[in-house]
Amino acid sequence: MADHTFGVELAELDKIQHDWQSASKHMGELNQQLSDIKSTLVKAAAIDLAAAPIAQLPGFGIAYQVLTDVKEILQITERLEERKGLLLEELAEDAKKIKQVKDEYEANEKKIEDKLKKAKDAGKHDDSPPPGHHSGSGNGTGRTGDDDGGHGGGGPAPAQGQGDGKWKTEGDWDAWSPGKHHTTTGAGVETAPDTSGLPQERKDIVDRALERVNHRIGYSQSATTNGYRDDCSGFVSAAWGLKPPGLNTYGLMGSDTAHQITKDDLQPGDALVAGDHTVLFGGWADASHTKYVALEDNGSQGTVSHVIPYPYYSGDAAQERAGGHPYVPYRRNGL
Repeated sequence: MADHTFGVELAELDKIQHDWQSASKHMGELNQQLSDIKSTLVKAAAIDLAAAPIAQLPGFGIAYQVLTDVKEILQITERLEERKGLLLEELAEDAKKIKQVKDEYEANEKKIEDKLKKAKDAGKHDDSPPPGHHSGSGNGTGRTGDDDGGHGGGGPAPAQGQGDGKWKTEGDWDAWSPGKHHTTTGAGVETAPDTSGLPQERKDIVDRALERVNHRIGYSQSATTNGYRDDCSGFVSAAWGLKPPGLNTYGLMGSDTAHQITKDDLQPGDALVAGDHTVLFGGWADASHTKYVALEDNGSQGTVSHVIPYPYYSGDAAQERAGGHPYVPYRRNGL
């Protein structure tokens, strides 16, 4: 159910929240240390060297320089203390924001789970195919979209990736990132993949992806269209024929769903998966294999089919590599 897909994201939010709390605690400890240092500096800066009995001794002028340095350090400490106060306030505000996002995420998860349950219950009383369902496509089982609405794993689902057949976007489009603008219309087909000569199963995968691209679906982690989440992993899940509403990127990399392959092994219908993004491979766009046709749902363009550099745009690819989750070719099990 919904817990399977959102579990990783909620765990990451919990970790962020814990890290923020640890940072706040550490800042409090530094605050006490800073206060102790400042107290010592205040005492040192208050010394009247001119009135000291040893003021006339040779070489005592060095003490005046030390005192001057102490006063400068005290000024720096006071500025640091002021900045520290601002940082503590900012940490407290950030902690509130993290909690708000986490609460909204959990509430949205509950909404999606409730809707999926209602859809499942409704399906038990209707044996006819849902509107818009294309029977006989996908894996060729002839099933009519009777998935249980869960997130699944364990390879392709028998519902052929057609979701609930309703090409209507449902859910709170902006719930996953409140206050930010999200693209609601996909860029569509800029460059179409060549599916001629492909085995039927691979052609079906690319066609399912193209179907979502042609519907020009936007991008949202909290909305669904035809049963699948309108984000990158929901897009690949639909193309691969997994159970709606789809896995997240880590689920797509799970051994019960897919396995790693090499760059040279890539064929249309495979995917490139990183920690924070995934793209369906539509075929090479040049003989040197430096560019390829990618079908994806990204935050700035929505669903799109276009030519991009391998493995992904350099800035994003470098960021994923630095974070320890680089783009890696994956193949759905059984393909």
